[in-house]
Amino acid sequence: MATRAVAEGPHSGQLQQYYSFFKKTLLLADKIVRSILKREMDLNHFSHDHPLVFIQEWSRASEEEEEGVCCFACEERVEGPCYCCSGCKFFLHKTCAELELSPEINNFHDRRHPLTLLQNPPIHLDSCSCYLCKIKWKGFVYYCNVCEFGLRPEDVSPLPEITTVNHEHPWTLLSRPMSFICDFCGTDGDRIPYLCTTCNFIVHKSCISLPRVITIMRHHHRLSHSYSLPENQFEKWECKICHKKVNTGYGSYYCPDSECNYIAHVNCATDRSIWDPKFNEDERSEGESINWITDVIQTKCLKGDEIATEIKHAFHDHNLTLTFSGEVKDDINCDGCMRPISTPFYGCEQCRFSLHRNCAELPREKRHPSHKHLLALTKNDESLYCYACDRFHQGFNYECNKRDCSFKIDIQCSLLSDTFRHPSHEHLLFLDHNCNGNCSGCNEGISLAYKCMQGCEFILEFRCLTLPQIAWYKYDNHPLTLTYDEGSDPYQFYCDICEEERDPNEWFYYCADCDNAAHPECILGDLPFIKLGRTWKAYRHPHLLTFVKNIWNCPRCNVCKKLCNGQALQCPECNLIFHWKCQWDLPNLNGV
Repeated sequence: MATRAVAEGPHSGQLQQYYSFFKKTLLLADKIVRSILKREMDLNHFSHDHPLVFIQEWSRASEEEEEGVCCFACEERVEGPCYCCSGCKFFLHKTCAELELSPEINNFHDRRHPLTLLQNPPIHLDSCSCYLCKIKWKGFVYYCNVCEFGLRPEDVSPLPEITTVNHEHPWTLLSRPMSFICDFCGTDGDRIPYLCTTCNFIVHKSCISLPRVITIMRHHHRLSHSYSLPENQFEKWECKICHKKVNTGYGSYYCPDSECNYIAHVNCATDRSIWDPKFNEDERSEGESINWITDVIQTKCLKGDEIATEIKHAFHDHNLTLTFSGEVKDDINCDGCMRPISTPFYGCEQCRFSLHRNCAELPREKRHPSHKHLLALTKNDESLYCYACDRFHQGFNYECNKRDCSFKIDIQCSLLSDTFRHPSHEHLLFLDHNCNGNCSGCNEGISLAYKCMQGCEFILEFRCLTLPQIAWYKYDNHPLTLTYDEGSDPYQFYCDICEEERDPNEWFYYCADCDNAAHPECILGDLPFIKLGRTWKAYRHPHLLTFVKNIWNCPRCNVCKKLCNGQALQCPECNLIFHWKCQWDLPNLNGV
């Protein structure tokens, strides 16, 4: 009953991050109880201080868990039979837990020093060049402190010969560690490799199982592997993912389509943030070229093109009429992307529903370089969290339909490709899934961002990349322009709206006519892509809340006691009003 109460309570998908620990604990406790009722035996494992409880079938469901759990031994996701400790969140695959691992083994790398079994790899400095740190292993490892050499348990007794469907000849193990360049991926190796004596290829063990053909969401064709490519096949031998040179004397993935110029390093194309090895090509949908306009009611010929002037859209109950030109009220937002409406757009004559023409014609399914699975277009009346720009939004969004994946991205972010040219920087920016550094727009640390590959150390996250270039403020008669260069006058480092100091390293909006400067959040508000009048269910309050915008005679927030100037949440039943960020500090009236 407790699990059901949490699942059916006021927790919407966008708030899962606030409850993930609570829900996961309940789910885990429920499964442990069921296992105990089945009288499964506990396991005392050397790697953990507490007894481990056996669970017959551990499976992840997107409604119950936002993220999966990993096996402590091999760092792979746990599904199926496993052992776990509920209090420590410690998991082991059944197969990993039942491995008969010796506490010490002989080191073939240096027979004078044995290898000792460690539960975790040793922590070294970032500048360390030892073999183990280059591999970046996690989980159990056999290690020698003298040699700074380690092996995973699965590599202790490797198979002398491996046969795979991806290569026509068997791979033979070379039983001594050696330095080499892998012919499959073109990167260095200094462990025991495998050799194809027929083809004279030498490869990493991990490369043997990689497929000859893969599908990634960054390119619309399937990519094929080649151990070498002729020098004149492409004009520029540059990886389309990391944008560094590809050595075509070694293996790489390329597009066999004669009109494409797409090539990528093996390690870039098979990065798990880009490529899903479980992707089934047969599951590919044809929805990328089909939109949600279910019926065209009326058309008009304009400059030789036939344009739908009245349509029925699957995400709205009434017919929508196309407006080509004319003045548009500044308080109307597109119900698809939640940005201010502009012509041409489809509007409903019976209610305030509007769609940009481009938003009405969005494909039902699409690829996006920020995610490795196919995404489906959905309409949500509730507020959702965009995984790319880290904002809450309403309207349409693309989300992953995989059972174990909860990725969602709003319309504006979904329109960005893997390359982007921004007016704040002179060079082209490229999407990087493993970006280390701070955003040049807001100075926040990020991982998924657009990066300059020309050595400029310029990085932009999705949130700053999608900021509008022009914005308006109610007390300024002129538009404010997004500004990237602060200037040198320290007296200007203040926001003219909140009257607080601004960080000189962060972007701001500026009106040159009035000499006004402001934080982006002060101009756009905390929730620029939430439609006024929509409702919201806060987990700490029993009533539905309404999004409102205060302009004149702004009341004070019932939580922080500051003025609710601009966007706010209002409860008509309790006569409460408070800022969006203050809802987390409300008294807990729901008892959760």
